[in-house]
Amino acid sequence: MATLQKLIKVGTSTAAVIPKRLLGARTAGAPIRVERAARPDTFTVRILPEKRKGTALGAREKRVLSVTDAFIKRYRADLKRLKDA
Repeated sequence: MATLQKLIKVGTSTAAVIPKRLLGARTAGAPIRVERAARPDTFTVRILPEKRKGTALGAREKRVLSVTDAFIKRYRADLKRLKDA
């Protein structure tokens, strides 16, 4: 099933509206992959499987969380002032 849509501007990005009837049970926030197809001006959109909740984090994800937590702890007061500015 295909549909004709226009590209729209969203901030500094470009987006396309995907009608609900094409999404099925998926909702906004579902992970997707957009690939340029072999034909010119053609893209393929694939809905990816969602991560299961409760899945253990990988080493890289744990490291990112650790660095982020350390940054927030160190600069919490400065971040709060920026938020309130």
